[in-house]
Amino acid sequence: MNNFCQYAKKCNSCQLCNLSYEEQLRHKENICRKYPGKLCRVMPITPSPKITGYRNKAQFVYKREGKRIVSGLYKSATHSVMAADHCAICSDTANTITAALSKLFSSFKVMPYDPYTERGWLKSVVIREAEATGEVMAIINGADRIFPAKRTFTTALQKACPMLTTAVITVNRDKRKLFTGQQSEVLFGSGTITDILCGERFILSPASFYQINHDQTQQLYQKALELADLSGNEIVLDAYCGIGTIGIIASRKAKFVHAVELNPAAIADAKRNARLNGIDNIRFTAADSRDYAKRLTEKDARVDAAFIDPPRTGCTSSFLNSLAKLSPDKIVYISCNPETQARDLRVLGRLGYKTQVCYPFDMFPHTNHCESVVLLDKKD
Repeated sequence: MNNFCQYAKKCNSCQLCNLSYEEQLRHKENICRKYPGKLCRVMPITPSPKITGYRNKAQFVYKREGKRIVSGLYKSATHSVMAADHCAICSDTANTITAALSKLFSSFKVMPYDPYTERGWLKSVVIREAEATGEVMAIINGADRIFPAKRTFTTALQKACPMLTTAVITVNRDKRKLFTGQQSEVLFGSGTITDILCGERFILSPASFYQINHDQTQQLYQKALELADLSGNEIVLDAYCGIGTIGIIASRKAKFVHAVELNPAAIADAKRNARLNGIDNIRFTAADSRDYAKRLTEKDARVDAAFIDPPRTGCTSSFLNSLAKLSPDKIVYISCNPETQARDLRVLGRLGYKTQVCYPFDMFPHTNHCESVVLLDKKD
C-alpha cells in the first residue's frame, strides 16, 4: 500500500490505490478489452486530468467520540463508521467544510444517527461543488424536521464556512437511507448551485445526478458528440437523460432532441436547465425509456441518432428492440459498466447494428470503475 491515503485499507473505496496510476490505466483498459473489446477495437484509455481531489461531490458520515462529533467514512462493506478527517479523492474545499462541521455539530450537540437503535439526528453531510463557477452547497441530512437552534446554527455555519454559497437540510425518515432525503429546507442561499459543462450552464439541486469528475466529463461528452457527428439536421434521442446534460449540449448541433428520464425531479431540473440556456429545440419527458421509445415507434417517429447513458444495470431488451425499430443511423452508448455494455452491444448486433469503436475514460481514479463511450452504426 502506498502513501495515497491513510484510510485506504479500511475504507476500500479506492480499491486500486496500491497500483501506480499507469498500472491502474492498463487495468481499466484491459477491462474494456475483455468486454466491448470482443466486439470492436478499443482505443487507448483517456487519463483523468486530476487523480486526487477530483470529486465534485463528497459524502461523509459522523460518529461520537467522547464529547466530540467527528467526521468519518464507512469501513468496507459495513455501516460501521471510522473517524476520518480527510478523503484524498475529495477536494480540499470539501474536506475543510467537513472538518468545520464536525466542530459545529460538537458545539451544538447534534448527535449522529444510529440506524440500529434509530437514535440521533445527523445522518450524513454531502458537499457539492460547481467547479466552473466556484459555487458550493452543503446538504445536511437528518432523521426528521426538528433541528433545534436552527437560526443560530445557520449563522455559525456561514461564519465558519464562508466558501459556502448555500446550505440545505434534507430529511429522510427511512432508517435504511442515510444520504440525501426528499424533503428539504434551505438554510441560506438559493438551495441550488450552477455549474458550466461544455459551455452550457446547469443548475444542480441537492438530489440532482451529475457526473462527479468535471474535467473528465467534458472530455467524455466531447468525444460522444464527435462520434455522433451531428450536422444540425438530425432528430436525436437522449435516453436516460438525467438533468439534461448530454441532450442540451447536443441540441446545439441537432434539429431537435427527444430526451427521456424516469425521475420526474430530474426532468424538472432538465427543463429548468434548457430555459437557463435559451434552448427550445428539446423536449423532456418523465417516463421509462423503454415505454417512451416504444411510443416513438408507434408514431413512426424519425430518429437519426441516439445517445444512451443507462445505469450500471444497462438497458432492457425491450428498450433495445424499440431503439432498433427507430433505426437511428448512429448510436452512442455511454456506460459505467463495460460488462453490461457488452451484453447490450451483442443484443444491438443481433438487431442490425455494428459496434465500431470503444473509447475508455478513467472517470474515477484509484477505483475499479471505468467509463466508456462506444459508437454503433447500422450494418450494410
